[in-house]
Amino acid sequence: MDVTKLSLRILYAFFVFLFGLHHALAEMMQKGKTKVKSILNFYHQNSDDGRQVYDNSGREEANVVEPMIFVEHQITEDTAITGQFVFDSWTAASDTKLDEQTGASGNGIKGQTRFAGNLGFKQEKGKWSYSGNAGISTEYDYRSINASFNVQRSMAKDNFVLGLGVKYFDDSIKLFNDLTPAQSAYISSWQSRKIFSTSLTASQLLTRKDIIQGGVTFVRAQDNLESTASTTVVNGQREVEKMPDSRSRYALSTKWVHALNETNAINLSYRYYFDQWDLSAHTIRAAYLMELNEQEDVLEFSFRVHDQSAVDFYGESFNSLQSVRTSDSDLSEFTSYEVGSFYQQNLGDKKIVGLDFEDCSWNNGLVYAQRDSGLRYGYYQTSFAFSF
Repeated sequence: MDVTKLSLRILYAFFVFLFGLHHALAEMMQKGKTKVKSILNFYHQNSDDGRQVYDNSGREEANVVEPMIFVEHQITEDTAITGQFVFDSWTAASDTKLDEQTGASGNGIKGQTRFAGNLGFKQEKGKWSYSGNAGISTEYDYRSINASFNVQRSMAKDNFVLGLGVKYFDDSIKLFNDLTPAQSAYISSWQSRKIFSTSLTASQLLTRKDIIQGGVTFVRAQDNLESTASTTVVNGQREVEKMPDSRSRYALSTKWVHALNETNAINLSYRYYFDQWDLSAHTIRAAYLMELNEQEDVLEFSFRVHDQSAVDFYGESFNSLQSVRTSDSDLSEFTSYEVGSFYQQNLGDKKIVGLDFEDCSWNNGLVYAQRDSGLRYGYYQTSFAFSF
């Protein structure tokens, strides 16, 4: 087997798992073909150290069930249309307590749901490829209208690929005015939030065994950046979180895949992040991948370390009513450690309930992580894909 082809295939499988799912249907198919991928995610987190939790328990328990459907149809040899549909269902102890005690809804939030979907296209023209989509997302206190566009150019006999992507989110959020137990505590009107992001990526096939990718990302968020569920303690009294009006975020990343032989490869990645709120972070991930059989199944084991500083207005409590303040554990200083495994099983062509399906695959991933600040989380993902 050609080692270069193995490297490219393993790199593709790695990206599908790590960046989930947007690239899961990335290859052009024959005209008239349709590919479907169904995904089911289960997520759980827990901690007793969340300083932002309204009832002072610190409990950050949350459970999420997330089914997803990806559909792609090849309408011409170089053009495809795509669709993505997501339905989240989750419970969060902090949300329930906050809503119960402020009287926002009267009965508290026992469970929440979100629906999201987008429609898009992909097109290849010689060395160029284009893609774009438009979508919506809606839940009880947050909604989003968004769009994105990406362009890529391959050069040097397809050994070098340069890509540019832009995204825009026109979002709305409902926030608490204060935490006084009254029906009027919850804002009835939607508050605007705008987010723009752009990214530049480049990948290079260095040798028959090595691929490297680098990227830079910029994100700008504007207006009403508070979280509905996050609160702070000011002089012993719970108050709403207050954020700056804007946040500029930057990330520099690089990834390297090296094929050890025809059936094994390693991947190393590094990401440096910093933003306008003086939060900075370093993330390192290492993975070992192996091909298991002639069906080109792939097994991956990974380890990830993330270390970040706190934003400059973070505090576990405050002595005065500062103009900006947060106790959100996600914005605190911590180091997290994550281990994971991923198995991609290619099943080939199958007959299911009397129907013929091609290129069937079954993927499973399991991740567990823990922060030194106390938060623990894990998720399991299973997916099945086929074309016809």
